[in-house]
Amino acid sequence: LRAKPGVRRAAVVVGEWDLIALVEGPSVTAIATTVLGEIHALDGVERTLTSPLVPSNLIGMGFAAPSPPSLMPGEACYVHVRAQAGAVEGLVERIAEIEEVSGVAATGGPFDLVVEIRHPWEVAAGTVLSQIQGIPGIVSTTTMLGVDYDEREEDRDQFSPWS
Repeated sequence: LRAKPGVRRAAVVVGEWDLIALVEGPSVTAIATTVLGEIHALDGVERTLTSPLVPSNLIGMGFAAPSPPSLMPGEACYVHVRAQAGAVEGLVERIAEIEEVSGVAATGGPFDLVVEIRHPWEVAAGTVLSQIQGIPGIVSTTTMLGVDYDEREEDRDQFSPWS
């Protein structure tokens, strides 16, 4: 996946999805072309979900915008947040102030924000439960866990589902 044109970063996660990727392009149409033409063509890809990042200036953030999630491989938690109508801008600001949060961005799609916490689940769970879920304006959260995973070639054989 990381070798495909337009795919900037990808990380293995545990949760509803198996991978999370950052696909860049000059427009949403270009990103969709990458997803549909390159990623869907990969063996083993059954489905994808595209949630474009909302430019920070469209939610009034301007130069004070926090860093978006980095999606670097390794232990991290990616929290998808559903927000009450009209609450996104305030939530981005409030969540970005949490020390353990390394990135936050507004998104389009089935959730309103994606929050990155670059800590293992055992640490990040406390942040999600005690600091994020209690913020007024948050309707629900779903968390995917980034893991260190390096598939070893020698473990494969012609009968393996990873072949």
